[in-house]
Amino acid sequence: MISSQILSAGDHKKSIEMKNSTKKFVEEFFFQSHPFSDLTLLVQDKELHVDKSVLAVGSKVFQSYLQDETIESIEILDISANEMIELLQFLYPQFRCTINNQNVTILLILAYRFEIEFVSSACRTFLLFYLSKLEFVNKYSSDGSELIKQDDGTYLSMSSILDVLCIWFREFFYANETNTCNAILDKLSQCKVSNIDASNGFKDLEETMKWKIFRARANYLENQRQ
Repeated sequence: MISSQILSAGDHKKSIEMKNSTKKFVEEFFFQSHPFSDLTLLVQDKELHVDKSVLAVGSKVFQSYLQDETIESIEILDISANEMIELLQFLYPQFRCTINNQNVTILLILAYRFEIEFVSSACRTFLLFYLSKLEFVNKYSSDGSELIKQDDGTYLSMSSILDVLCIWFREFFYANETNTCNAILDKLSQCKVSNIDASNGFKDLEETMKWKIFRARANYLENQRQ
C-alpha cells in the first residue's frame, strides 16, 4: 500500500467499524429517495437515486444525457452498484472520500468513462506516487511465485501487479496521457516477458499497446547491457 499506519487492536477494530458505518450511510443515501433526487440510475438489479444537477456539473457525459429534461432514469448494465456508488460519492460534498489501492483502478476506469476530470486527475496523482514507490525485488513465495515489495514492507504477487499496471496503461493510453503512460512503461519494462505475456491484463490489450510494452522491455534490456 502507499501508506500504512500502525494501529493497536482496539484502534483497528474502531477503524473497521467506522468504515462499515460510512459504507452503510453512503449506500442508504443512494438506495433511498432523498430530497431533490430527481433521477434514477438503474445499475444491474439496483436503483440508485441521484440528483441531475450534481451529475451534470461533475460529469460531461451525464451533462449530455440530461440535456433532455424529461429523462427520469438511465440504465447502466455493465457496472455493479457498489462500483457506481464508489464513483458517485465523489460528486457529493457531504461524503469524505479517499482514493486508495483498493478503489483507484475502478475509479480511474469510471472517471474516464463518464468524463469526471477531477476524479481522473486525482487518480493520476495517486498512481504516479504509487509508481514512484513501487520496487521490484527478487523474492519468491513458497510456491515459486515472484513477489513485489510495497513501500510498507508487504509483498504482492507479480501477476496481480502486472494486471493492474496493464489496466492503468490502457486507460492512460486512451486518454493520451503520455507522461503517465511512460511512468507505467518504466515499471513494465523491468518485468520478464514471460510474466508479462501470462498477465490477463496484458492479454486484453490491443496489439499497439502490447507492442509498446515489448519495445519498452527491449530498450530496458539494451540499456542494462551498456
